[in-house]
Amino acid sequence: MKKILSLFAAALFAGSMMAAEVLNIDFKASQGEWTIENVELGGLDFVWAQSQQYGMKATGYVNNTNHATEALLVSPAFDLSGVETAMLSFSHARKYGNLDQLSVLAKAGDGEWTALEVSAWPDGSSWAFVDATADLASVAGMADVKVAFKYTSSADAGATWEIASAAVYTDGEGPVVADVVFLPSDFAGQGTSSTGSEVTVTKDGVTISSNKAFGHEGALRVYKDGTFSIVSETEQIGKIVFSFGSYQGTAKDGGLASEIVVNANEWSVEAMASAAWFEKISIFFGEYDPIVPQGPDTISVAQAVAIAEALAEPAENGKSTTDTKEYVVKGFAVQVYPKNDDGTWSFFMADEAGAYGPFSASNTSTDADVVENDFMLVRGKIAKRKTNAGKIQLQIYKGTGVHGQAPQGIENVTLTEKAQKVMIDGVMYIVRDNKMYNAQGVQVR
Repeated sequence: MKKILSLFAAALFAGSMMAAEVLNIDFKASQGEWTIENVELGGLDFVWAQSQQYGMKATGYVNNTNHATEALLVSPAFDLSGVETAMLSFSHARKYGNLDQLSVLAKAGDGEWTALEVSAWPDGSSWAFVDATADLASVAGMADVKVAFKYTSSADAGATWEIASAAVYTDGEGPVVADVVFLPSDFAGQGTSSTGSEVTVTKDGVTISSNKAFGHEGALRVYKDGTFSIVSETEQIGKIVFSFGSYQGTAKDGGLASEIVVNANEWSVEAMASAAWFEKISIFFGEYDPIVPQGPDTISVAQAVAIAEALAEPAENGKSTTDTKEYVVKGFAVQVYPKNDDGTWSFFMADEAGAYGPFSASNTSTDADVVENDFMLVRGKIAKRKTNAGKIQLQIYKGTGVHGQAPQGIENVTLTEKAQKVMIDGVMYIVRDNKMYNAQGVQVR
């Protein structure tokens, strides 16, 4: 059975819940109800930030300078009353800095934070994620329990710490262990680095293959347009969990979700939407419930403009204030700028109601080239930015744009220097000199 996932669907999918879980969060999907307690920012705007590529990421190393910081990523409270044993399970990566700058804590109620013993720490030499656990014996049987990831840095050293996911299990239950795990070392030495070629590995009856890949010791690389298949010769594959790598800060996920329910002996992609770098591929046998789509709220351009306008004005030129929540903004692309050097796009967005702002989508990665009139779904964070000229810009930035859908309720929308009539939801507007006017001549955007 073949399943092809769209990039936007993949971006919104999160892992399914398990019965033994008290707490579960996929930080690559959102920050959820976890909060950030900044003790010392060292002159920075923030230490912890949510990223679709890395999860919750903390660093005190900014602009080639280490800053003295201290900040905690704190879970929502959960109840361990009547529970004899509990365990925190999480996936994390660390590079640079010192291990003594990082710690995992727990407390109950108004009690003091207690450091937990962590089973596995990244060695700091790569961005590979490591699965780890921490025993919650110190708070078992208590109510109003919280756990926290504490990051510190100094003027001399600062690590970058990434937490991809976290969960709490009770009474001896724990995360399900994958039946078969493929690591980059399994593929090393196969394929070519520039264009890719045939790569095939069989492990415990499961075969992973691609006609356009490169087996590197740090990651299996499958190139754009390459086939990619996972086939079990014996047991049914219940689900596949991918751990994606990155290059120069850009995630390489090929448009795939981090977790895919298969419930068949075969899963494949006929042509990868983009390159994918796999740091780990975990295969779980059995039958799994379908994944329920989860993700940020979808809002209109008008709603996005309102959120941006409500943000505090940046104190300095060149700075921005940002809403910590991630959104999917729905609208159509207008006034598209030339493609950026890094392959991303910037453009202004409008919606069916004529809201404009102006509101821009900045440095947005898309599944195809952007042209005016494209109906867009852009995922990212909303910001209010003060330019070096002192002007205010409202924008959604560093998102993932998906288009290809026909504009909804929009006819003949193109911003040009010549005036033209535009119908939006049955209402006539005039577009002239990149401005839109209603029938009474009042500028509406």
